[in-house]
Amino acid sequence: MKLIITPEVRSLGIDVGLAVVSGAEISNKSRRLEKLKKDTIELIQQNQHFAGSAILQAYRDLYHITGVTEEFTPPAAHLLGLIERNGRLPNINTVVDCYNLVSVQTQLSIGAHDTAHIQGDITFRLTDGNEQYTPLGEENPIKVSPGEYACTDAEKILCRLDVKQCQETRITKETRQFMVYVQGNKATSRDYLDKALTQVCELIKEICGGTYEVI
Repeated sequence: MKLIITPEVRSLGIDVGLAVVSGAEISNKSRRLEKLKKDTIELIQQNQHFAGSAILQAYRDLYHITGVTEEFTPPAAHLLGLIERNGRLPNINTVVDCYNLVSVQTQLSIGAHDTAHIQGDITFRLTDGNEQYTPLGEENPIKVSPGEYACTDAEKILCRLDVKQCQETRITKETRQFMVYVQGNKATSRDYLDKALTQVCELIKEICGGTYEVI
């Protein structure tokens, strides 16, 4: 598996760090992870300084620049909003909860995909409007407009923009190997991405076990 970022996507300021995790044991919940989530929530509630974040604004700018007409919220902003409104982070499973935790800590968009359902290389490119894409939680594919940016494999969109992953590659307790990536923008340095990728991989390793290899 190779990571490809097209020149058109790089010109938008988008950069990506990606690793493949093998041998992790995924469960519904971890006591250690719930404690880390609680500590992070308390810290964020004490320091409400994310509203004017340059990183979050740069994601919103990307949606505007690429002509996205639907209303999207950067994933980290959505999670921070849940903390502000409800004082909690969602519980999906231990891998998703790990990367959501690092997402609120770094404000980066982070995702993971089951490699058993990925075909070929991973390419971050602009859409042409003919891609196959079934959003997470849905059964039927939807049409994506041309000119958006997306994470794709050889046959489908894995994640639309940095926001909505696909149904086919979702992480479940049956997942045996998966890729995890951090997606930055003009407000993030390469060093910041690399440190965040290490942070999320080490957290997954701590909570779920397994090993990882940076691609």
